[in-house]
Amino acid sequence: MTRTTTKRRSRMSGSSRKTATGKAPASSPPSRGAEAALTAPVRSILDRFRLEDVVSHLLRRAHFAAEERFSREFADEQITPRQKATLVAIYQRPGLSQNMLAEHLFLDRNTVAEMVKRLVERHLLERRPAPGDRRAYELFLAPDGAAMLNRVMTRDASVERAILQGLPKGAEKQFMKCLRLIVQTSH
Repeated sequence: MTRTTTKRRSRMSGSSRKTATGKAPASSPPSRGAEAALTAPVRSILDRFRLEDVVSHLLRRAHFAAEERFSREFADEQITPRQKATLVAIYQRPGLSQNMLAEHLFLDRNTVAEMVKRLVERHLLERRPAPGDRRAYELFLAPDGAAMLNRVMTRDASVERAILQGLPKGAEKQFMKCLRLIVQTSH
């Protein structure tokens, strides 16, 4: 049992004692530590708080579950969902700059720069100097990147379906609509 739990149980059992007037003492905040600084309304919220009812927590866990399923399916390819999205984006928009790629993927520039570096090293992307701007580069799908997409994209839809398999039949479209609404209203 932790110290906090012991203190809490001690407080709870102490509340059954009677005062000199014969009444149970009023519930009082803990006398020491950070708990003493909490207001009564916040303590009430914390006493009812359930992490499994927190939207952001559930979205994060769902994200991890989806990435785990993707990783298991494509372990032989050694590719992440972000890398797949990058290859698809470059296929769809050949010559895209790293900055535009970062905006398209909603990732920070440093993350995209590191990911592009790895994909270039693996010969999945080609980085070429942009005409007219020596500091900028354009990105293109390399032949090995095309081969990767040939292997991955034919299996990708089944992974997406498997991620949604726990939803009630027919709820997939509504779930996707709700996710899009969350994303659209978060700007």
